[in-house]
Amino acid sequence: MVKKLGPYVLFVLMGIIAYLCFDWAVGAAIHNRKVVLVPDLSAKSVNDALNLLAPLGLGLEKEGEQFDKRFPAGAIVRQTPPAGMPVREGRIIRVTVSQGGETLFVPNLVGQPMRNTQTSLQNLGLSVGEIEHRPSLKFDKDTVMATDPPAAAIIAKNGLVNLILSDGPPAADVLLVPDFVGENMSKAKDWTASHQMSVSVREEADISKTEGEILMQSPTGDTPIRPGDTLTLVVNRPGASSTGDGQGQRIYYEVPQGANDRDIRVSVIDETGEREIFRQSQAPGSKVDIRVQPKGHARARIFVNGVMVEERPLQ
Repeated sequence: MVKKLGPYVLFVLMGIIAYLCFDWAVGAAIHNRKVVLVPDLSAKSVNDALNLLAPLGLGLEKEGEQFDKRFPAGAIVRQTPPAGMPVREGRIIRVTVSQGGETLFVPNLVGQPMRNTQTSLQNLGLSVGEIEHRPSLKFDKDTVMATDPPAAAIIAKNGLVNLILSDGPPAADVLLVPDFVGENMSKAKDWTASHQMSVSVREEADISKTEGEILMQSPTGDTPIRPGDTLTLVVNRPGASSTGDGQGQRIYYEVPQGANDRDIRVSVIDETGEREIFRQSQAPGSKVDIRVQPKGHARARIFVNGVMVEERPLQ
């Protein structure tokens, strides 16, 4: 009897050993996968979410839909795991998608003539609200200087978009601050000296800009100012600009196609915290190619019209 059971016992033992080996191999493979951070998929389409997840080795599963007036139809309203959570490659991100509501995104109208603006809003199901006129050194007469709500904000269908339109150059007795962002500091100093104003300068490092380039200013361009006031400038620190020798880490992004320019912002997170290294309105299909020198482990975030569309590690 024992001899008859021998082969069966051996078969069972071999099966148990095979199962344990398989379980160990699967567990080892899972734990050897790279750890990545889950990107923020909120307000993105399923297709855009797939484009973000694929390079990270993550999958996507739509687990449901719901009505949500905050988001246009097809936009993701909820995700599991949440944005920023570290997970291993191969993880499935489950999302809930909006069935719509009568909501739309405000288009970027800055720089457009008034006649084009009205048509653009009507085509989207929006209307022109209150119109304010201001003098401007930067924009031609009857060109949009700003909108309320701003570009990329969510608004109800048939809602009103208030406009600030340029009245052209100011009257002789009105002094406006020029827009010095992107200019060299010497130009701003010459202007303030000629108008009996003082300058306050703060330095920051931005490798994508040239040495001495103005990164920000207060008051902003086209703001009324008086002799004796102070113009505050944030200037790129000497030695912070790229030398063009190929050092640093490259951040490349191609702007999506569309009808309007996009506000592209790039920030870097490293051991020093998060800092903005690029912000500019870019034409559809244009390419952003910058280099940074982060400290330690770092990652880059790319925003389009205020919405984060991608987060990638810098290696």
